[in-house]
Amino acid sequence: MPAGVHRRVLVQVIGFTLGGLQANAVDLAWAGREHGYESVLIAPRDTMPTGPSLQEVAEERGVRLVPYDRPTSILDGARTLSRLAREHGADIVHTYSGWSYRAAFWGPCLGGRRPLVMTNYEMAAMPGTYRAANLIVGTGYLRDELAGSQRRVDLISPPVDLDRDNRRAVDGTAFIAEWGLDPLHTRAVVVSRLDEEMKAKSVEVMIRAVERLNQPALDLIVVGDGNAGERLRLVGQAVNSAVGRTVVTFTGSMADPRPAYASADIVLGMGSSAARGLAFGKPLVVVGERGRGEAFGPGTAAGLFRSSFWSDDAPVDPVADLASLLEAMLDRRSGWVGLGEFGRRFAEENFGLTAMAARLAAVYRDAEASYGLRAWWSERDLEVAAALRHLPSHGGTRRAGTRVRDRVDLA
Repeated sequence: MPAGVHRRVLVQVIGFTLGGLQANAVDLAWAGREHGYESVLIAPRDTMPTGPSLQEVAEERGVRLVPYDRPTSILDGARTLSRLAREHGADIVHTYSGWSYRAAFWGPCLGGRRPLVMTNYEMAAMPGTYRAANLIVGTGYLRDELAGSQRRVDLISPPVDLDRDNRRAVDGTAFIAEWGLDPLHTRAVVVSRLDEEMKAKSVEVMIRAVERLNQPALDLIVVGDGNAGERLRLVGQAVNSAVGRTVVTFTGSMADPRPAYASADIVLGMGSSAARGLAFGKPLVVVGERGRGEAFGPGTAAGLFRSSFWSDDAPVDPVADLASLLEAMLDRRSGWVGLGEFGRRFAEENFGLTAMAARLAAVYRDAEASYGLRAWWSERDLEVAAALRHLPSHGGTRRAGTRVRDRVDLA
């Protein structure tokens, strides 16, 4: 074990695809070494994309990321997590998805022999969340809602490495040249998974809003990919054809999107992508899941932060609303420097990786001190209820199409 590291953590993440949740886990694992915790991340093998992946991010940080075969049942998952915990000498198990809570409970944490730590970066509490295990959430309102029902709920915001995510550390000039962008144009940049679930609607609203504005020197740069990528590219191509120039540029996924942030004049997005935009000192427009836009500033910061830069509000005409908001921002360019400076200070106070890693280490210490057989046994009623939910008469597992909201956009 490396010098200064005293405990090991098995951290289960949702996949190898590039996303805020996964990148957050890598960053926290890297920063956690300063607090004596060495993390090994594991992810389902079948999530490995053909292009850039989380593996590149982990390798750059020197964090181990191990693939495993996706379990076919909770029992199979329990065996898989138990084996991995033994192989890597894990003292703690930290899970980032609902199915793995139960697999960890019946596997490496059976009888309280290892403490269980859960992260829920979704927008609502999941049914059957264990009450005696430590729970980490990413939104202020969810922490407040759960405070009375959980033994301990901790708010750990999606972390931002303030040294790396810093416009003084990254130059966007090469990015502008690589993609043939006009350096004299105003660039609105969005870094996001292009998935139909939660993300695609907001990105399409951005594209349509830029089309409606029809500003001759405004470009939209879309960084990311996903199952909605091809459809959104067709929308962008249609806009470019209609306007008669390249208004919308798609770059695909980037393992390191910092040059894109550095090139931006305005950042559009939600979740941790919005937080990274603030760290770069850029004016920010938060665009929620259904296209609701709101500019970040002194008057809106507290509310946007409490909802983790996300909203599911559905405006009557989100395209018109966002176009008006962007037009107002373009008319007030003189205030961009002040907005950027305010955003950078806000990121330093609320998202710094060093501070978030310290919070996570405190959660791990508390879990080791308090989680045991009694805590494990106290969850038996939840396990009975979970077993009943999965009987055929109770509708089986979660219906196809049922929404599971992943808060972190992340990138």
